[in-house]
Amino acid sequence: MSQKTTRTTERIDPEQWFASREECLLYLRHKFAYEFARTLIPPGGHVLEVGCGVGYGTVELAHAADQVTGLDVDAPTVALATRRYGSDKLSFTVYDGSAMPFADESFDMAVSFQVIEHVLDAPAHVAEIYRVLKTGGSLAATTPNRMYRLNPGQKPWNRFHLREYSADDLAAVLKTSFRDVSVWGIRGTDEVQAIEHARVAWALRSGPISALRRAMPESMRRLAGNIIRLAKRRSATQGMSDFLLKYSIADYFVIKEHVEQSLDLLAVCRK
Repeated sequence: MSQKTTRTTERIDPEQWFASREECLLYLRHKFAYEFARTLIPPGGHVLEVGCGVGYGTVELAHAADQVTGLDVDAPTVALATRRYGSDKLSFTVYDGSAMPFADESFDMAVSFQVIEHVLDAPAHVAEIYRVLKTGGSLAATTPNRMYRLNPGQKPWNRFHLREYSADDLAAVLKTSFRDVSVWGIRGTDEVQAIEHARVAWALRSGPISALRRAMPESMRRLAGNIIRLAKRRSATQGMSDFLLKYSIADYFVIKEHVEQSLDLLAVCRK
C-alpha cells in the first residue's frame, strides 16, 4: 500500500493525484524547475535539496548527479521519501530548519524550491546553504513572485508563507551571502498565465475566508481544505488524465527580462 502525506499544495505528492486543473499546473511548474536545475549539475556532482518534501523532485536531480541528499524539517515526510526513493545515490535527512547537519563545503550544488517564503530568518537560511557549498558551487532557488500575487504592502494570503518576494527583495537576501546572483522568472504560456492569475484573484477576493481559516484549529483547517478541493473536483469539466494530456512542462519557460510578469522567481547563485 502506498503511504500518504497530509494533503496540501505546500507538499505536493503526485502519487495522490490532483484535485483540480490548478493543482496539476502547480505540480508541472515545480517539475519544470527541477528539469532546469538538472542542466546546472556538474559532472560527478553531489547535490543537496533543501526542503525536499516527499522526494519526487529529488529523484529528478538524481538522474543527473552522482549523489543527492534531500533535507526536510518534517520527519514523517522524510521517512516516506526514504521508503519510496532511498537508494545508494539518493538519501534523505531530517534537520531542525536552521543548522544543516553537514560539514563546510560538502556539496557542488544546492536546490531550494518554494522554501524561502516559509523561512523566518532568510539571511541565516541563505548563509547556511552557502556554508555547505563548495567554492564555485551554485544554488538554484524558486519562490512565488509577489508582484502578481499581492497588493503593495499586503501580507501573504497563503497561511504557510511568512513572506513573499519581489525580484529585488529576493536578490537582496541572496546577496547577503552569495557574490554572484541572478534572479530570473518562470513564466507560463498565455493560457497557463491566465489560469494562475484567476486562481490568485479568487484567493485575493477570499481574504476574509482565509483569515477565518487561519483562526481555526489545524484539524478544522484540513477539513475545510478537503471540502474546497472536493468542490473543485466535482466542478471540473475534464478528468485528471486529460489535464496531463493537455498540459506539460513545455507550457513553462525561463524569462530573464520583465521578470515581474513571471509566476515564480528563479534565482541562480554562485559561491
